[in-house]
Amino acid sequence: MEEAGNDKFLSRRRSAALKAFKVKDERVATFKKVAAILQKSEIDRTAEETGILVSCSDVVKEVNLRQEKRHRVKARLEEVEDAPEILEEKCIRLAAAISRATSLAVYTGAGISTAASIPDYRGTNGVWTRLQQGKDIGNHDLSQAEPTLTHMALYALYKARVLKHVVSQNCDGLHLRSGIPRTLLSEVHGNMHVEVCRTCKPHKEYWRLFDVTEKTARYSHGTGRQCHRCDSTLQDSIVHFGERGNLPWPINWNGATKAAKQADVILCLGSSLKVLKKYPWLWQMDRPVHKRPSLYIVNLQWTPKDENAVLKINGKCDEVMKRVMTHLGIEIPQYNRAKDPIFFHAIRLMNSEQHTKSQPCLEEPPEVVSQRELIEISNNFHEQVSSEANEKDCVPPIEVIEPLAAYSAPFFTALPFLSMGLPFPPMYMCPQLTPLFYYPFMQVANLTSETPKPKPACTFCMENEGSLTCLYYEQDIDNSTLLGSETEQIKDTNALVIHTDPPLTRKNPGWFGKGYRKGMKKRR
Repeated sequence: MEEAGNDKFLSRRRSAALKAFKVKDERVATFKKVAAILQKSEIDRTAEETGILVSCSDVVKEVNLRQEKRHRVKARLEEVEDAPEILEEKCIRLAAAISRATSLAVYTGAGISTAASIPDYRGTNGVWTRLQQGKDIGNHDLSQAEPTLTHMALYALYKARVLKHVVSQNCDGLHLRSGIPRTLLSEVHGNMHVEVCRTCKPHKEYWRLFDVTEKTARYSHGTGRQCHRCDSTLQDSIVHFGERGNLPWPINWNGATKAAKQADVILCLGSSLKVLKKYPWLWQMDRPVHKRPSLYIVNLQWTPKDENAVLKINGKCDEVMKRVMTHLGIEIPQYNRAKDPIFFHAIRLMNSEQHTKSQPCLEEPPEVVSQRELIEISNNFHEQVSSEANEKDCVPPIEVIEPLAAYSAPFFTALPFLSMGLPFPPMYMCPQLTPLFYYPFMQVANLTSETPKPKPACTFCMENEGSLTCLYYEQDIDNSTLLGSETEQIKDTNALVIHTDPPLTRKNPGWFGKGYRKGMKKRR
C-alpha cells in the first residue's frame, strides 16, 4: 500500500511539473507570436492577428517594455558628439569649474589613449565590442604609443598646481611618461612597463622599456626574470578582471582614496565608469549629496554616473581639453621624447636576461643615449682617479700641521709688548692665535658656509622638475629612500608638494567594493 501511495505521489509531481513546463512553453510561444505581429504595420495585420493582440494585452505591454529597454541599451552604446556651439559653452563651464577648484582629481579611461592608436574597450570599435560581435581585434603595438594632448594637458595642470591626483584605469603607462609623478598617480589596473618583486620588503619595482606582460595571464603573473636583490621571480603589476590589486605601486589605492576624500571637483575623461562605479569611496557616496565633490564627465557614450554629474560633455578628450586649456590660459607643452622619464629611470636588461623577452623596446632618442654614455665615462674616470689617488703615498695633513705648531715664536719676542702696556702680544708676534682671539665669529661663519649642500637623488628630476628626490622609479638606489617613513612630506621647488600618506584602514578595497562595505560595518 505504501509503495502504491508513493507511486501516486510521484506521478502527481511529474504531472504538475509537466504542466508547469507546458504553461511556460505556451507563454514563450505567445511572446514570440505577439512580437512578430507587433513588428508588422497596422495595415499589414490580419483580423486574426488583431484579435490576438486584443486578447493578450498584458503580453503586448510586456513585449513593448522589453523592446524599449533593448532600444535604450542600444542607444547607450552609440557615440554622440555635441554640436560645436554647445561644446564650446560646456568647455567654458568646465574651465570655470577647474579654475575655482581647490583640489582637482581626474579619473581617466581608455578614451584618452585612442589618439595614441590604442583601442578602447567599450567604444563602437573597442576591444570588448569587437569580441562580442565575433570580429578580430587586430594587432596593436603599444610600444610605439606616446602621450597624447590630453596626457600633456594634465601634466600642465599638475605644473600649474591645479591637479592633485590622477586615477587611471589604463595600463599603457603614458601618464608616468608624460611627467606626472607616481606619488600623484594611481594606476589601479597596473602598468605594462612595471614588474615587481613581491618578496622584497618594501617591494622592489623595475621600470622597463618594453611590455613585461608577454608571458603573463590571469592568476599567472611571472615574467620569467629574477630580482637583482633577492633572486625571486618578478611579477607584472596588471590586475585582470576578478583579481584584487594590492600593490603599493603602481596601483596606489591609498593615494586614490585620500585624493577622493579631499577633492571638491572630479573630472572623468574617456571612461565608461562601468568599473569605477563599483568603488563607492571614489565618489564619496557615504556623504550627503550636497557635500559630495562636483562631478564633470567627458565621454562620447553614456555612463552610469551621467545622472549624478553637474555637466556631461559629449566630445573627444583631446578636443575638449584643448578648448578648456585655452580658456584657462595654460599652454599645453609638446611631448619631448628626450625628456621622457622612462628612458632615464628604466632598468636595462643584463646580458643573461636578453632571452626572457621578445617584445620590442622603446626606441631611445639619441640625446639620451649620448648623455648616458657621457655619465658612464665620467663615472669610470672618477673611479679610476680615486683608485690611483689611494695607491699613492700621500703625506697626511697632521704631519704637516704638527711641525708648524711645534715651532712657536721664542719667548723673548713677546717681551716688548709688556713695555708697550699691551695685555697680550700683537698679531705679528703670534700669528697662530690670530683666528681665535681676533676673528672668532668669522671662523664660525666660514664653517657654516662650507657645509655641503644636499645633493639631488636624481639628476633628471632635479633638472626637469626641480626636485631633490626622485619622482619616478629610481634606477640604482633602493626606492625605499624615496618612500622613507610614509608620513614624511617632500617639498619641491618647482613641482607640487608631494607627500605620502599614512596607511589607511582600507588597504585592500577588494573587487567591487567588498572590503569597503566590510570596513563600514565594523565602523558602525
